[in-house]
Amino acid sequence: MTDPQAAIRTELRRLRRALGLSQAAAARAIGVHRLVWHRIESGERQIKFAELAAIAAAFRCRAEDLLGESLARSHPAVAAVFGQASAQWRPPAY
Repeated sequence: MTDPQAAIRTELRRLRRALGLSQAAAARAIGVHRLVWHRIESGERQIKFAELAAIAAAFRCRAEDLLGESLARSHPAVAAVFGQASAQWRPPAY
């Protein structure tokens, strides 16, 4: 079975790079410290559901884009709930 955290980390890194963002810029977009983002991408820290919702909203993407296609297909309920949560997230005020 695929490790969901590993699949999400891979997609986070791929999408962040595709958007041309540094880890620091991505972290700022969701209101966390750059070190938190680094630890998530490197697997030193698990990503929280609220952070996934924040990332989807900040990157203007769908849940499937962060979960990876195979994970989203195998867990459609998770993708649906995640999509609802990301629609409700608001960026932090700086």
